[in-house]
Amino acid sequence: MIIICGLIAIFGGAGLRLYFAWHTSQDDIRRAFENESQKKENESYAALLKEQGRFNILVMGEDDVEGSRRSDTILFVTIDIDDKNMRVISLPRDTRVQIPHHGTQKLNHAFAYGGPDLLKATVEKYLGLPILYYVVINYDSFPEFVDMVGGVEVDVQKRMRYVDRAGGLDINIQPGRQLLDGKTALKYVRFRKDALGDIGRIQRQQQFIKALVKKAYDPRVLIKFPELAAQAMKIFKTDMSPTLAVQLAGFVQNELGRDRMFFSMLPGEPVMIDRLSYWMGDVKAANAFLNAPVEALISGDVTEGSGRNAKQVHFTSAGDAVTASADVSGEGSQPGTQTVQSGAKKDEMSKDELMTLIKSMPESVAVLNGTGKAGVSAEISTRLQQLGVDVIHSGNAKHFDYQHCNIVYPTNASEKVKTTARQLGTLLKIPKNLVRPSQQAFYASIIAGHDYKKLTTLLDNMLKISNQ
Repeated sequence: MIIICGLIAIFGGAGLRLYFAWHTSQDDIRRAFENESQKKENESYAALLKEQGRFNILVMGEDDVEGSRRSDTILFVTIDIDDKNMRVISLPRDTRVQIPHHGTQKLNHAFAYGGPDLLKATVEKYLGLPILYYVVINYDSFPEFVDMVGGVEVDVQKRMRYVDRAGGLDINIQPGRQLLDGKTALKYVRFRKDALGDIGRIQRQQQFIKALVKKAYDPRVLIKFPELAAQAMKIFKTDMSPTLAVQLAGFVQNELGRDRMFFSMLPGEPVMIDRLSYWMGDVKAANAFLNAPVEALISGDVTEGSGRNAKQVHFTSAGDAVTASADVSGEGSQPGTQTVQSGAKKDEMSKDELMTLIKSMPESVAVLNGTGKAGVSAEISTRLQQLGVDVIHSGNAKHFDYQHCNIVYPTNASEKVKTTARQLGTLLKIPKNLVRPSQQAFYASIIAGHDYKKLTTLLDNMLKISNQ
């Protein structure tokens, strides 16, 4: 769905379709989906949407070079309409999987054997997650679309050179920041003749799509909707209805900022089996990324396992700097990984400043335990009340996977509640990117994460100041 966000989700409407796309609510999407699920007789997926608010989509790029029909780009995408985020995980074409009725083979062989339907069934079985829709990218129309948006600027990390005279392919892209036209962009996203092979190509594809998404928000591009929409329709084929596609497009455009679009690659390692090279994927780590609470993604802290066996799951967001050096494979460092950006002041507040800030909160607040450790919400509530903050509710959060303290407020909150949430964030020195709306929130609420000790220490220091 990276491509879809860059293409249909951002450019997928004109005229009345554009109007409806831009005035789409979560309920509109649910109704459109319910109509489709009844036609498809897919009750299990309808239940998944109702419980988790998610759409799972498989995106594939069709490789028809020299008559070989395989998919060299495979993306599993989940769009969460409740928590308003999108996650994309790239699946290497050489991933070792069980293909129904064909045994253990490379993942992209499934497309050659049975087209989109068999590839979808293979990925569903491999990840253990249901997929309702697929999208197939037509590479032949891709260059024209890139030219229509005026090209896409990327920073090419090294020279890309490859010649295949028999296949009529000549790639020669020099390093440096540059504006790629359509033909060059297609060569860029498909090049894999370097030491990293398919893994390097995935990194470059994610770099390119981040740049494309950034370009899509340019007002000079947005005014080209009619032409872009028509061209976008040539680039892909899908089993999703036009109605749902347009409504989903409007939701993505309106509700998902670039910092809520997350990208990763199936973690794993290369192996040789019977003289064939495979990518041996780590499905547990992939599911940790796909199922992690959105606040964990926002804070940049997603792990698989626990204790000594815990390992970091690497990912980036579309809001990160657009570079191809970020390691999305799970191997080595991760310069592009999300990090918590602190908006807190380092200087200690005076008693007057502290009391003024507390009095500036017009509404009551709630305290929720996001750690699972008994008594945490009570510890924080007591300290806040001693400071003079009106705590209306104390209890448990929806789950206990919060690594960092968050502040949430209702999506339809009044200005007073929003002000309370912002001021509470300032008081507790919560990073600005962790103060956010949530459909599950009823009040301006502090959710204690596993780093709550920092919060109790901060509150203890404030109590000392207030008692001076």
